[in-house]
Amino acid sequence: MGTIDVNSIVSQLMAIEKQPLQKFDVRNVGIKQRISAYGTIKGALATFQGSAQKLANADNFTTISATSSASDFVGISASKTAAKSNFSVEVSQLAQNQKLASKALTAPTSIVGTGTISIEFGKYTTSGTTTSFTANPDKVSKTITIDASNNTLTGLRDAINKAGVGVTASIVNDGSGYKLAMVSTDTGESNALKITTTDSDGDNSDTSGLSMLAFNAATGGASNLAQTQAAQNANLKIDGIAISKSTNTVSDAVDGVTLTLNKITTSAVNMSVSQNTGAITKNVQDFVKAYNDLSKMLGDLTSYDPKTQNSGLLNGDVAVRSMQNSLRKAMTQMISGTGGDYNSLSRVGVSFDKNGVLSVDTTKFNAAMSKDPQGVISLFASNSRASDSLIRIDTFDKNTTSLDDLAVSVINNATQATLSSDALTPAGGPFVVDGNNNTFGINVNGTSASITLTVGSYTPAQLAAELQTRINSDSTLQNIGAKVNVSIGTDNKVQITNARYGADATLSLTGSLLGTAQTVATPGLDVKVKVGNSIKTGVGQQVTLDNGLKFSVLGGAASSPDGADRGTINFSRGLGYQLDSVVGDMLSSTGQVASRIDGMNQEAKRISQQTDRFNRRLVDIEQRYRKQYTALDLAVTKMQSTSDWLSKQLANLPKA
Repeated sequence: MGTIDVNSIVSQLMAIEKQPLQKFDVRNVGIKQRISAYGTIKGALATFQGSAQKLANADNFTTISATSSASDFVGISASKTAAKSNFSVEVSQLAQNQKLASKALTAPTSIVGTGTISIEFGKYTTSGTTTSFTANPDKVSKTITIDASNNTLTGLRDAINKAGVGVTASIVNDGSGYKLAMVSTDTGESNALKITTTDSDGDNSDTSGLSMLAFNAATGGASNLAQTQAAQNANLKIDGIAISKSTNTVSDAVDGVTLTLNKITTSAVNMSVSQNTGAITKNVQDFVKAYNDLSKMLGDLTSYDPKTQNSGLLNGDVAVRSMQNSLRKAMTQMISGTGGDYNSLSRVGVSFDKNGVLSVDTTKFNAAMSKDPQGVISLFASNSRASDSLIRIDTFDKNTTSLDDLAVSVINNATQATLSSDALTPAGGPFVVDGNNNTFGINVNGTSASITLTVGSYTPAQLAAELQTRINSDSTLQNIGAKVNVSIGTDNKVQITNARYGADATLSLTGSLLGTAQTVATPGLDVKVKVGNSIKTGVGQQVTLDNGLKFSVLGGAASSPDGADRGTINFSRGLGYQLDSVVGDMLSSTGQVASRIDGMNQEAKRISQQTDRFNRRLVDIEQRYRKQYTALDLAVTKMQSTSDWLSKQLANLPKA
């Protein structure tokens, strides 16, 4: 056994050598605490950003509340443009679509016939003993080819549905056999069906072959389908004013309001449209709370109490101080492009107290919403507004910068290309279309089409509808989305108007229109405006500004060459957008939070590496100590052994 307790000595020496590790541990714990604190900051910033994003979206500022006293009879919804109002609605008739059914066949696989089926939409009108059909000029007609591959009842059903013409077909077994049922997709009396056939059996009006599907309720027409439901309009009264609409969803009777007619009423249903700021106030209050929570947390983390000399975990942290300054600067900034007085938080009752705590004066805020809701929306959200009701803001993108009272003057409005014929004869009609005048060629927007009119006798309104339907039903023109509007005035002249506006929307005629000698063509014009000090020519009605905002001039005053004053356009990148951007930068992969956390992680990594190197050094030191003291122990043991031997030898010497 050694004379020296090597383990004890080495342990004591190593305890002294290991003391620097405590400093590493302390530094490492501090870093982990600061990283955790930054994680808390990240979460609070994300919460605040979410509240800012709500304010950045103008759709979250719906200030209109619409209620119905009997929504099961008449429902109501309102857009942000609806005015405060109260009115009553009475419904005497609901709109419905037309339903037709064929005669019964023995099976779905029964062969019907071959040829073509032409489907068009329009209105049947009875005067005395005569019923006439006027085509719906807003609908296109379509011809479906039926051959040996689809000439059964099932094949006809599938061919009609595949055509996408606005009619759905189904097969119904009523006990007597299988019938083909056809339903017009759209409701309204102008969406009644006229179905004509060219039957391969040579008879286009009998009840056998493909002509069994013919339906023309006009006098002299073949109606081989049974009508199970007539097409009709919805009839209603708003505050006693009679209104007829083709659909049960009425969105053009009261500005900004959509009525849904569900049932015929037995008494007046009362409607109310009012301003509702409750949801908006809550969004602002949530935003204020999120800011105060974030501000308090950052303040606590960077605090210092001179009395106790206690400091927050991130006291002196430059990154946190920078974030605090950026947030406070963003919160107190003036927002341009609001188009009114409300260009800062304090103007709408949101302000800081002496301790930097944000609060909402709801009375002042509600007063601002009542006075200028669009101005308040522009303060918080990305929002645009034009002072002229005939200037419509269309779109803007993420790069669109603010506009502050940009003056707009209109030099010329956009126009549509037109074709005007000589006067038709006889004055006032009826106008006869026959094999001598029923064809002509037309070019719309650079695409040509050959048009064939249905032979017959027409009133001016019927002929205008026939012309518009045949042109718009041409498949070549449909492929490019080209459409025209046709009217016949009291001067008996046909006017064809391109549905599009602008110089690129062209219109020309080939040959004679209904036998008239000449047709006058007037080209369309693009809108031309002065915005600020710049002259801009649009495309059609739409103008694109240098900042990416697009607006359309829908009409109104125009004057050349200086332009007619049409007010101003404002566009704001509201506070919600600004704060979303500021916080987004802080939270980005290269932002302050990520950079600071990355820096601390790097520091923690360096400490870990230093700790590893120090621990390796300690192993070497311990080995050296053990080697040294083991050697010393052996030397001492040898010396002790020698001492013991000498003592024994001396003890054995003769006594004097």
